[in-house]
Amino acid sequence: MLSAAGGRRQVATGGARQESAFLNPVFEWRKENYGSPLPRDEFLSATLPVDVYGRRVALRSASGLAAARARSDSSTSARSIEFEVARAYWRTALASALRQAAADQRARLDTIARIESERAAQGAVSNGSALRARLEADRARLTDAAARAEFERARADLARALAVPFDSVPAPTDQLRVDAAAVVPPLAELLTLARARRSELSSARSRAQEVTKRQFAERLGSLPALGMQVGSKRTSGFQTGTMQVGVSIPLFDRNGGNRERAQGDVRIAAGELRAAETAIDAEVAGAYHAYSTLLVEYALAVGTDRTGMSDIDARGTTVAGIAVTAYREGAIPLFELLDAQRVRADIRIAALHAAADVQMARLDLLRAIGLPIDSARFLLPTQ
Repeated sequence: MLSAAGGRRQVATGGARQESAFLNPVFEWRKENYGSPLPRDEFLSATLPVDVYGRRVALRSASGLAAARARSDSSTSARSIEFEVARAYWRTALASALRQAAADQRARLDTIARIESERAAQGAVSNGSALRARLEADRARLTDAAARAEFERARADLARALAVPFDSVPAPTDQLRVDAAAVVPPLAELLTLARARRSELSSARSRAQEVTKRQFAERLGSLPALGMQVGSKRTSGFQTGTMQVGVSIPLFDRNGGNRERAQGDVRIAAGELRAAETAIDAEVAGAYHAYSTLLVEYALAVGTDRTGMSDIDARGTTVAGIAVTAYREGAIPLFELLDAQRVRADIRIAALHAAADVQMARLDLLRAIGLPIDSARFLLPTQ
Protein backbone atom coordinates (compact mmCIF):
# COMPACT_ATOMS: atom_id res chain seq x y z
CA MET A 1 0.00 0.00 0.00
CA LEU A 2 2.84 2.39 0.83
CA SER A 3 4.55 1.48 -2.44
CA ALA A 4 1.34 2.25 -4.34
CA ALA A 5 1.01 5.57 -2.50
CA GLY A 6 4.57 6.45 -3.44
CA GLY A 7 3.80 5.58 -7.05
CA ARG A 8 0.72 7.81 -7.09
CA ARG A 9 2.77 10.63 -5.61
CA GLN A 10 5.39 10.17 -8.32
CA VAL A 11 2.74 10.15 -11.05
CA ALA A 12 1.12 13.35 -9.75
CA THR A 13 4.44 15.14 -9.30
CA GLY A 14 5.81 14.10 -12.68
CA GLY A 15 2.61 14.97 -14.53
CA ALA A 16 2.40 18.40 -12.95
CA ARG A 17 6.05 19.16 -13.66
CA GLN A 18 5.72 18.08 -17.28
CA GLU A 19 2.64 20.22 -17.80
CA SER A 20 4.44 23.32 -16.52
CA ALA A 21 7.67 22.76 -18.47
CA PHE A 22 8.68 25.49 -20.91
CA LEU A 23 8.45 24.57 -24.59
CA ASN A 24 11.61 23.52 -26.41
CA PRO A 25 13.11 25.78 -29.09
CA VAL A 26 12.89 24.59 -32.73
CA PHE A 27 16.01 24.73 -34.93
CA GLU A 28 15.59 24.53 -38.70
CA TRP A 29 18.06 24.22 -41.57
CA ARG A 30 16.58 24.47 -45.05
CA LYS A 31 17.79 24.65 -48.70
CA GLU A 32 15.63 25.83 -51.57
CA ASN A 33 15.76 26.05 -55.37
CA TYR A 34 16.68 22.42 -56.02
CA GLY A 35 16.15 21.46 -59.68
CA SER A 36 16.26 25.04 -60.97
CA PRO A 37 18.97 27.23 -62.54
CA LEU A 38 18.69 29.61 -59.60
CA PRO A 39 21.35 29.57 -56.92
CA ARG A 40 20.34 27.51 -53.92
CA ASP A 41 19.14 29.43 -50.92
CA GLU A 42 20.16 28.24 -47.44
CA PHE A 43 18.20 29.07 -44.28
CA LEU A 44 19.23 28.49 -40.66
CA SER A 45 16.72 29.61 -38.05
CA ALA A 46 15.69 29.11 -34.41
CA THR A 47 12.09 29.49 -33.24
CA LEU A 48 11.26 30.08 -29.61
CA PRO A 49 7.76 30.44 -28.11
CA VAL A 50 7.67 33.46 -25.82
CA ASP A 51 5.65 33.29 -22.57
CA VAL A 52 4.96 37.00 -22.33
CA TYR A 53 2.07 36.69 -19.86
CA GLY A 54 3.65 34.21 -17.42
CA ARG A 55 1.28 31.32 -18.08
CA ARG A 56 4.01 28.74 -17.61
CA VAL A 57 5.06 30.43 -14.39
CA ALA A 58 1.52 30.00 -13.07
CA LEU A 59 1.52 26.35 -14.14
CA ARG A 60 4.88 25.81 -12.46
CA SER A 61 3.44 27.21 -9.23
CA ALA A 62 0.47 24.89 -9.61
CA SER A 63 2.82 21.94 -10.12
CA GLY A 64 4.51 22.71 -6.80
CA LEU A 65 1.12 22.62 -5.09
CA ALA A 66 0.33 19.33 -6.85
CA ALA A 67 3.54 17.87 -5.48
CA ALA A 68 2.62 19.06 -1.97
CA ARG A 69 -0.83 17.49 -2.36
CA ALA A 70 0.75 14.20 -3.43
CA ARG A 71 3.01 14.23 -0.37
CA SER A 72 0.01 14.85 1.89
CA ASP A 73 -1.87 11.96 0.28
CA SER A 74 1.13 9.72 0.78
CA SER A 75 1.29 10.78 4.44
CA THR A 76 -2.40 9.93 4.81
CA SER A 77 -1.78 6.44 3.46
CA ALA A 78 1.16 5.95 5.83
CA ARG A 79 -0.91 7.06 8.83
CA SER A 80 -3.75 4.75 7.84
CA ILE A 81 -1.35 1.81 7.87
CA GLU A 82 0.17 2.92 11.18
CA PHE A 83 -3.18 3.05 12.93
CA GLU A 84 -4.39 -0.14 11.28
CA VAL A 85 -1.37 -1.93 12.75
CA ALA A 86 -1.98 -0.35 16.16
CA ARG A 87 -5.62 -1.44 16.21
CA ALA A 88 -4.66 -4.95 15.10
CA TYR A 89 -2.07 -5.04 17.89
CA TRP A 90 -4.58 -4.12 20.60
CA ARG A 91 -7.11 -6.61 19.22
CA THR A 92 -4.42 -9.26 19.49
CA ALA A 93 -3.58 -8.12 23.03
CA LEU A 94 -7.26 -8.38 23.96
CA ALA A 95 -7.54 -11.84 22.40
CA SER A 96 -4.43 -12.94 24.29
CA ALA A 97 -5.83 -11.69 27.61
CA LEU A 98 -9.21 -13.29 26.95
CA ARG A 99 -7.48 -16.56 26.09
CA GLN A 100 -5.65 -16.48 29.41
CA ALA A 101 -8.85 -15.65 31.31
CA ALA A 102 -10.66 -18.54 29.62
CA ALA A 103 -7.80 -20.92 30.42
CA ASP A 104 -7.86 -19.85 34.07
CA GLN A 105 -11.63 -20.35 34.27
CA ARG A 106 -11.35 -23.76 32.66
CA ALA A 107 -8.67 -24.83 35.14
CA ARG A 108 -10.75 -23.71 38.12
CA LEU A 109 -13.89 -25.46 36.93
CA ASP A 110 -11.95 -28.62 36.03
CA THR A 111 -10.66 -28.67 39.61
CA ILE A 112 -14.17 -28.23 41.02
CA ALA A 113 -15.53 -30.95 38.70
CA ARG A 114 -12.75 -33.36 39.70
CA ILE A 115 -13.34 -32.75 43.43
CA GLU A 116 -17.10 -33.15 43.00
CA SER A 117 -16.58 -36.41 41.11
CA GLU A 118 -14.38 -37.74 43.90
CA ARG A 119 -16.89 -36.68 46.54
CA ALA A 120 -19.74 -38.30 44.58
CA ALA A 121 -17.74 -41.52 44.38
CA GLN A 122 -17.34 -41.40 48.18
CA GLY A 123 -21.06 -40.72 48.62
CA ALA A 124 -20.48 -37.24 50.09
CA VAL A 125 -22.54 -35.53 47.37
CA SER A 126 -25.09 -36.64 44.83
CA ASN A 127 -24.21 -37.70 41.30
CA GLY A 128 -26.34 -34.79 40.07
CA SER A 129 -24.00 -32.36 41.81
CA ALA A 130 -20.98 -33.97 40.14
CA LEU A 131 -22.77 -33.91 36.78
CA ARG A 132 -23.60 -30.20 37.18
CA ALA A 133 -19.95 -29.40 37.94
CA ARG A 134 -18.79 -31.40 34.92
CA LEU A 135 -21.24 -29.56 32.64
CA GLU A 136 -19.85 -26.23 33.80
CA ALA A 137 -16.32 -27.52 33.21
CA ASP A 138 -17.24 -28.67 29.69
CA ARG A 139 -18.76 -25.29 28.93
CA ALA A 140 -15.53 -23.63 30.12
CA ARG A 141 -13.61 -25.99 27.83
CA LEU A 142 -15.64 -24.80 24.82
CA THR A 143 -15.17 -21.16 25.83
CA ASP A 144 -11.43 -21.75 26.13
CA ALA A 145 -11.29 -23.31 22.67
CA ALA A 146 -13.19 -20.37 21.18
CA ALA A 147 -10.82 -17.91 22.90
CA ARG A 148 -7.77 -19.72 21.54
CA ALA A 149 -9.25 -19.73 18.03
CA GLU A 150 -10.03 -16.02 18.26
CA PHE A 151 -6.45 -15.34 19.35
CA GLU A 152 -5.13 -17.12 16.26
CA ARG A 153 -7.45 -15.08 14.04
CA ALA A 154 -6.27 -11.89 15.71
CA ARG A 155 -2.65 -12.93 15.12
CA ALA A 156 -3.47 -13.48 11.45
CA ASP A 157 -4.98 -10.00 11.19
CA LEU A 158 -1.87 -8.54 12.82
CA ALA A 159 0.37 -10.47 10.41
CA ARG A 160 -1.61 -9.08 7.48
CA ALA A 161 -1.35 -5.53 8.84
CA LEU A 162 2.40 -5.91 9.38
CA ALA A 163 2.87 -7.72 6.04
CA VAL A 164 4.94 -10.45 7.73
CA PRO A 165 4.58 -14.25 7.86
CA PHE A 166 2.16 -15.56 10.45
CA ASP A 167 4.90 -17.27 12.47
CA SER A 168 6.83 -13.98 12.67
CA VAL A 169 4.09 -12.05 14.46
CA PRO A 170 5.44 -10.76 17.78
CA ALA A 171 3.51 -11.55 20.93
CA PRO A 172 1.82 -8.49 22.52
CA THR A 173 3.86 -7.19 25.43
CA ASP A 174 1.63 -4.32 26.56
CA GLN A 175 -0.97 -4.98 29.22
CA LEU A 176 -4.58 -3.93 28.85
CA ARG A 177 -4.29 -1.29 31.54
CA VAL A 178 -5.62 2.23 31.32
CA ASP A 179 -4.65 5.43 33.08
CA ALA A 180 -8.10 6.27 34.42
CA ALA A 181 -6.79 9.64 35.61
CA ALA A 182 -5.79 10.79 32.10
CA VAL A 183 -6.83 14.36 31.25
CA VAL A 184 -8.21 15.06 27.80
CA PRO A 185 -7.81 18.64 26.44
CA PRO A 186 -10.94 20.64 25.60
CA LEU A 187 -12.71 19.83 22.36
CA ALA A 188 -12.08 23.31 20.91
CA GLU A 189 -8.34 22.84 21.34
CA LEU A 190 -8.44 19.47 19.63
CA LEU A 191 -10.48 20.84 16.72
CA THR A 192 -7.90 23.58 16.17
CA LEU A 193 -5.11 21.03 16.34
CA ALA A 194 -6.83 18.76 13.83
CA ARG A 195 -7.35 21.66 11.38
CA ALA A 196 -3.59 22.31 11.50
CA ARG A 197 -2.31 18.72 11.45
CA ARG A 198 -4.59 16.51 9.38
CA SER A 199 -2.87 15.59 6.12
CA GLU A 200 -6.25 15.22 4.42
CA LEU A 201 -6.90 18.92 5.00
CA SER A 202 -3.41 19.81 3.81
CA SER A 203 -4.12 17.89 0.62
CA ALA A 204 -7.50 19.58 0.14
CA ARG A 205 -6.00 23.04 0.70
CA SER A 206 -3.18 22.34 -1.77
CA ARG A 207 -5.77 21.12 -4.26
CA ALA A 208 -7.83 24.31 -3.86
CA GLN A 209 -4.76 26.52 -4.34
CA GLU A 210 -3.55 24.41 -7.26
CA VAL A 211 -6.78 24.69 -9.26
CA THR A 212 -6.87 28.43 -8.57
CA LYS A 213 -3.42 28.74 -10.14
CA ARG A 214 -4.53 26.62 -13.07
CA GLN A 215 -7.62 28.74 -13.55
CA PHE A 216 -5.39 31.81 -13.75
CA ALA A 217 -3.15 30.01 -16.27
CA GLU A 218 -6.13 29.10 -18.46
CA ARG A 219 -7.29 32.73 -18.43
CA LEU A 220 -3.89 33.71 -19.72
CA GLY A 221 -4.27 31.03 -22.37
CA SER A 222 -7.05 33.08 -23.97
CA LEU A 223 -4.60 35.91 -24.81
CA PRO A 224 -2.68 36.07 -28.13
CA ALA A 225 0.31 33.73 -28.13
CA LEU A 226 3.62 35.20 -29.27
CA GLY A 227 6.53 33.47 -30.97
CA MET A 228 9.88 34.74 -32.24
CA GLN A 229 12.18 33.38 -34.93
CA VAL A 230 15.74 34.47 -35.72
CA GLY A 231 18.21 33.02 -38.20
CA SER A 232 20.43 33.56 -41.20
CA LYS A 233 19.88 33.25 -44.93
CA ARG A 234 22.31 32.79 -47.80
CA THR A 235 20.91 33.68 -51.19
CA SER A 236 22.60 34.64 -54.48
CA GLY A 237 25.95 34.53 -52.75
CA PHE A 238 24.96 36.97 -50.04
CA GLN A 239 24.63 36.09 -46.31
CA THR A 240 21.80 37.91 -44.54
CA GLY A 241 19.98 37.72 -41.22
CA THR A 242 16.27 37.04 -40.66
CA MET A 243 13.88 37.80 -37.83
CA GLN A 244 10.22 36.97 -37.47
CA VAL A 245 7.61 37.63 -34.82
CA GLY A 246 4.40 35.61 -34.92
CA VAL A 247 1.12 36.26 -33.12
CA SER A 248 -1.54 33.57 -32.71
CA ILE A 249 -4.80 35.49 -32.80
CA PRO A 250 -7.51 33.83 -30.60
CA LEU A 251 -10.20 34.29 -33.21
CA PHE A 252 -11.92 30.91 -33.08
CA ASP A 253 -10.30 29.14 -30.14
CA ARG A 254 -10.30 31.39 -27.08
CA ASN A 255 -9.46 28.51 -24.73
CA GLY A 256 -13.05 28.63 -23.54
CA GLY A 257 -13.34 24.92 -22.80
CA ASN A 258 -10.24 24.85 -20.62
CA ARG A 259 -11.33 28.01 -18.79
CA GLU A 260 -14.73 26.51 -18.07
CA ARG A 261 -13.16 23.27 -16.86
CA ALA A 262 -10.77 25.20 -14.61
CA GLN A 263 -13.68 27.14 -13.12
CA GLY A 264 -15.46 23.87 -12.41
CA ASP A 265 -12.32 22.46 -10.78
CA VAL A 266 -12.18 25.50 -8.50
CA ARG A 267 -15.77 24.96 -7.40
CA ILE A 268 -15.17 21.24 -6.84
CA ALA A 269 -12.01 21.84 -4.82
CA ALA A 270 -13.71 24.46 -2.66
CA GLY A 271 -16.60 22.11 -1.97
CA GLU A 272 -14.26 19.22 -1.19
CA LEU A 273 -12.29 21.42 1.21
CA ARG A 274 -15.45 22.45 3.07
CA ALA A 275 -16.62 18.82 3.15
CA ALA A 276 -13.24 17.65 4.50
CA GLU A 277 -13.28 20.30 7.23
CA THR A 278 -16.81 19.35 8.24
CA ALA A 279 -16.03 15.63 8.19
CA ILE A 280 -12.88 16.05 10.27
CA ASP A 281 -14.65 18.29 12.80
CA ALA A 282 -17.35 15.62 13.17
CA GLU A 283 -14.73 12.87 13.42
CA VAL A 284 -12.84 14.72 16.14
CA ALA A 285 -16.01 15.51 18.08
CA GLY A 286 -17.23 11.92 17.88
CA ALA A 287 -13.86 10.47 18.89
CA TYR A 288 -13.52 13.02 21.71
CA HIS A 289 -16.90 12.25 23.26
CA ALA A 290 -16.45 8.49 22.82
CA TYR A 291 -13.03 8.49 24.48
CA SER A 292 -14.11 10.82 27.28
CA THR A 293 -17.22 8.74 28.01
CA LEU A 294 -15.38 5.42 28.02
CA LEU A 295 -12.55 6.84 30.14
CA VAL A 296 -14.92 8.26 32.75
CA GLU A 297 -17.03 5.10 32.96
CA TYR A 298 -13.91 2.95 33.13
CA ALA A 299 -12.64 4.98 36.08
CA LEU A 300 -15.99 4.69 37.86
CA ALA A 301 -16.75 1.03 37.19
CA VAL A 302 -13.35 -0.60 36.78
CA GLY A 303 -10.52 1.47 38.25
CA THR A 304 -7.13 -0.03 39.13
CA ASP A 305 -5.46 -1.05 42.36
CA ARG A 306 -1.81 -0.63 43.35
CA THR A 307 -0.79 -3.90 41.66
CA GLY A 308 -2.17 -2.80 38.31
CA MET A 309 -5.07 -5.27 38.44
CA SER A 310 -8.41 -3.72 37.65
CA ASP A 311 -10.31 -3.05 40.83
CA ILE A 312 -13.46 -4.73 39.56
CA ASP A 313 -11.42 -7.82 38.69
CA ALA A 314 -9.92 -7.85 42.18
CA ARG A 315 -13.39 -7.63 43.69
CA GLY A 316 -14.59 -10.50 41.50
CA THR A 317 -11.62 -12.59 42.66
CA THR A 318 -12.46 -11.80 46.28
CA VAL A 319 -16.08 -12.84 45.82
CA ALA A 320 -15.01 -16.10 44.16
CA GLY A 321 -12.54 -16.79 46.99
CA ILE A 322 -15.19 -16.22 49.62
CA ALA A 323 -17.54 -18.57 47.78
CA VAL A 324 -14.87 -21.32 47.68
CA THR A 325 -14.28 -21.01 51.44
CA ALA A 326 -18.00 -21.00 52.16
CA TYR A 327 -18.57 -24.08 50.00
CA ARG A 328 -15.78 -25.98 51.72
CA GLU A 329 -17.44 -25.19 55.04
CA GLY A 330 -20.82 -26.30 53.75
CA ALA A 331 -22.33 -22.82 54.03
CA ILE A 332 -23.44 -22.58 50.38
CA PRO A 333 -24.55 -25.14 47.79
CA LEU A 334 -22.63 -26.01 44.62
CA PHE A 335 -24.70 -23.83 42.30
CA GLU A 336 -23.76 -20.72 44.31
CA LEU A 337 -20.08 -21.65 44.02
CA LEU A 338 -20.40 -22.15 40.27
CA ASP A 339 -22.32 -18.90 39.96
CA ALA A 340 -19.57 -17.04 41.82
CA GLN A 341 -16.94 -18.54 39.51
CA ARG A 342 -19.00 -17.58 36.46
CA VAL A 343 -19.43 -14.03 37.74
CA ARG A 344 -15.69 -13.76 38.32
CA ALA A 345 -14.98 -14.85 34.74
CA ASP A 346 -17.62 -12.52 33.29
CA ILE A 347 -16.28 -9.59 35.32
CA ARG A 348 -12.73 -10.20 34.12
CA ILE A 349 -13.87 -10.44 30.50
CA ALA A 350 -15.92 -7.25 30.85
CA ALA A 351 -12.95 -5.42 32.37
CA LEU A 352 -10.65 -6.55 29.53
CA HIS A 353 -13.16 -5.48 26.89
CA ALA A 354 -13.57 -2.11 28.63
CA ALA A 355 -9.81 -1.54 28.67
CA ALA A 356 -9.57 -2.50 24.99
CA ASP A 357 -12.43 -0.15 24.13
CA VAL A 358 -10.59 2.72 25.84
CA GLN A 359 -7.41 1.90 23.92
CA MET A 360 -9.29 1.79 20.60
CA ALA A 361 -11.07 5.06 21.39
CA ARG A 362 -7.72 6.63 22.22
CA LEU A 363 -6.36 5.54 18.83
CA ASP A 364 -9.43 6.96 17.08
CA LEU A 365 -8.96 10.31 18.82
CA LEU A 366 -5.25 10.49 18.03
CA ARG A 367 -5.97 9.70 14.41
CA ALA A 368 -8.78 12.24 14.26
CA ILE A 369 -6.59 15.09 15.54
CA GLY A 370 -3.64 14.10 13.35
CA LEU A 371 -1.15 13.14 16.07
CA PRO A 372 1.23 10.16 16.03
CA ILE A 373 0.38 7.26 18.28
CA ASP A 374 3.00 8.08 20.92
CA SER A 375 3.02 11.88 20.82
CA ALA A 376 0.10 12.82 23.10
CA ARG A 377 1.09 11.93 26.65
CA PHE A 378 -2.34 12.79 28.02
CA LEU A 379 -3.77 9.99 25.89
CA LEU A 380 -1.15 7.34 26.58
CA PRO A 381 -1.92 4.24 28.68
CA THR A 382 -0.09 3.64 31.93
CA GLN A 383 3.07 1.62 31.31
